[in-house]
Amino acid sequence: MNSIVEVMELILSYVVVIGSLILEMAGILILLVSAWQGFMRWTRHEEDGPQLEEGISMALEFLMCGEVLKTATASGVNDYIALGAIIILRFALALEVHWEMKKKKESLEKKDS
Repeated sequence: MNSIVEVMELILSYVVVIGSLILEMAGILILLVSAWQGFMRWTRHEEDGPQLEEGISMALEFLMCGEVLKTATASGVNDYIALGAIIILRFALALEVHWEMKKKKESLEKKDS
């Protein structure tokens, strides 16, 4: 019985590590694509809409999902403190990006009026 639990814990740790890596890689890819698109719009002197902020927000959501997934295998208080700090920082960044998006959308709507 004890060996079954050990095998299940090993499988869980592999699933968590692989899943969190996939989520974090997706977040990084989204961030890179959004940054590239924003850079290309900037070089062409196009009107900058909220696309870059939306990409950053989505990337942060994927990165936070990866961190939340890591809590499944956190074993000690230090792990929870580190993960909690990372989640709080990423959440604060997501709020700031969301606030910037809202502000930019409002200014674009005023400009169109």
